Amino acid sequence: MDQKNTPQQGRLWTRIERWAKLLFRRDTPLRVKAILAFAILYLLSPFDLVPDWIMGFGFLDDLTVVSLLVAWAIKIAEKQKK
Repeated sequence: MDQKNTPQQGRLWTRIERWAKLLFRRDTPLRVKAILAFAILYLLSPFDLVPDWIMGFGFLDDLTVVSLLVAWAIKIAEKQKK
């Protein structure tokens, strides 16, 4: 059975692709790469501010921290671009 992504999933994958491209571009500032790398490590790390086993809140903390870090990295990258 062929499943298609919902519009929200499509936008999420588009964003993730953009973040990955930003991480691996040669002209991306080192500071931005470091922030994006930290966001990925935080997401994959078993150590969190709120443990993942706490229903809902553990994943919410991951989502919040990673979203803030990515937004910060993009803001820095946009300033560098101007």
